[in-house]
Amino acid sequence: MNTQEEARKSMAEARHHEEHIEDNMLQRSQEKIEQSSDQGIEVEARDLMAQHRQDEEHTKETMLSRSEAEIGNS
Repeated sequence: MNTQEEARKSMAEARHHEEHIEDNMLQRSQEKIEQSSDQGIEVEARDLMAQHRQDEEHTKETMLSRSEAEIGNS
C-alpha cells in the first residue's frame, strides 16, 4: 500500500469515527429530550389532578353549605 492509499484509508477511518461520535451524541440528546418531555408531562398531570381534586372539594363544600342553608330556612 502506498502513502496516498494509507492517507485515504486513515481519513476514511477518521471520518467514520467522527460520524459514529456524532450519531451517539444525537441519540443521547434525543433520549434526554424525551426524558425531559415525559417528566414535564408527569408534573403537569399531577398538577391538573390536584387542581381537579380541589375543585371537587370546593363543589362538595358549596353543595353542603347550600343544603344546610335550605334546611335552616325551612
